[in-house]
Amino acid sequence: MKIATWNVNSIRTRLSYVKMFLVDNGIDVLSLQEIKTEEKNFPFEEFSNLNYFAYVFGQKAYNGVALISKSPFKEVKKNILNDGIARTIEGQIDDLTILNVYFPHGGNLGSEQFFYKLEFYKKVKNYILKNDLINKNFILLGDFNIAREDIDVWDKDLLDGTIGFMKEERDALNDLISIGLIDAFRYFHGDVVAFTWWDYTGGSFKRNYGMRIDCIYVSKSLVGRLKNCYIEKSLRALDKPSDHVPVVLELI
Repeated sequence: MKIATWNVNSIRTRLSYVKMFLVDNGIDVLSLQEIKTEEKNFPFEEFSNLNYFAYVFGQKAYNGVALISKSPFKEVKKNILNDGIARTIEGQIDDLTILNVYFPHGGNLGSEQFFYKLEFYKKVKNYILKNDLINKNFILLGDFNIAREDIDVWDKDLLDGTIGFMKEERDALNDLISIGLIDAFRYFHGDVVAFTWWDYTGGSFKRNYGMRIDCIYVSKSLVGRLKNCYIEKSLRALDKPSDHVPVVLELI
């Protein structure tokens, strides 16, 4: 089974790439972030024509998350934090619970956006604990907007203290995963320097000035089923790409 996550930075702009990725990689479940459209404008028919089901929690021009799947989900929950902002969607498929989250970008140290981001992390952690998801076959994936380790950024000294690589942010992510979550990519690639996001400016992709901020975390009960986890970097080289690339998890 292949489960992937991808911040597409507008589903309407990147629709052809998403369809290509699904088919070429045989993806069973794809979680999308930043679809930037309301549910009523989501291209459901395009995915139905590929024999995929789509579940959407959208918002006009901003945010938005979706789950695309070859098989129907048993249950789907939107807006799990009850904040009305299209950042969370959860679904159950087979024996798996999958929570797709588009975490806030945040802001400079001490700003309102900075504290909102840290609080958002606490709320997601509390939700997982309250619903005992950590003791189930659970997958948390999405755009975390935080690079957790030094090897997750292209220059740890230059980026230290910047948005996505502040100590307070990294502490928040570490606190979240401390409840029993395993970074699937690091499980297979412990010391590999690899990124999932590159800024559009300054030739960042060609220079490989990136950050690994898109991740898939799994509960301990799934460790025995992990087969592989990889980053599909090639999609960043396409014409008018998303600034993010997919991360793919393979389960036995």
